[in-house]
Amino acid sequence: MGDACTTNTECLGQVCLNTDYAPGGYCSLSCKLDEPNTCPTGTLCVQSALGKNSPGCMRTCRSAADCRAGYVCRTENDSASQVCVGATGL
Repeated sequence: MGDACTTNTECLGQVCLNTDYAPGGYCSLSCKLDEPNTCPTGTLCVQSALGKNSPGCMRTCRSAADCRAGYVCRTENDSASQVCVGATGL
């Protein structure tokens, strides 16, 4: 989750996000906000991660060092934890 990608094929069954908030691509999964176990360990379901009103799993972090280059660690969309996201945010 959160790996670089250009196509869905590279994400092994996940979705490849190619947006301003996902520089270099970002492997993610669709999830349900009211069901916290729909995302794998180390990730969090974040509102609008896959698009407007379309929640997706994003890698959790404690600092920018936990994220890959070009990403920051911050709270997005009133999530309970911080996630790795591009500098523009969601």
